[in-house]
Amino acid sequence: MELTIESPGLQTGANLESLIQSKFNDLKNIYSRITNSLVVLRKENDDRKKYFHVEAQVAVPQKTLFANDKAETFEIALHKVMEDLEHQLHRYKEERNHFR
Repeated sequence: MELTIESPGLQTGANLESLIQSKFNDLKNIYSRITNSLVVLRKENDDRKKYFHVEAQVAVPQKTLFANDKAETFEIALHKVMEDLEHQLHRYKEERNHFR
């Protein structure tokens, strides 16, 4: 699986990139036919707060799964995105097995 991490205008640390790699490797345990993934990290400034936004796309045969979230840290947003993607992958896998 090819994983692309984009962070336009931001410097991301090696720890965050390592965490993302680890989380996406775990997705391969759920469904091994993931072809590629894209993660986009952005920092949004609101008048009152700073938000860290994570978007992720996961390509599987005949479909692209998508999840996004924003939170007080990249790690919190990533956790929520990964939960959503895991749920979508389980549902996709069930649908694929149902039609066999």
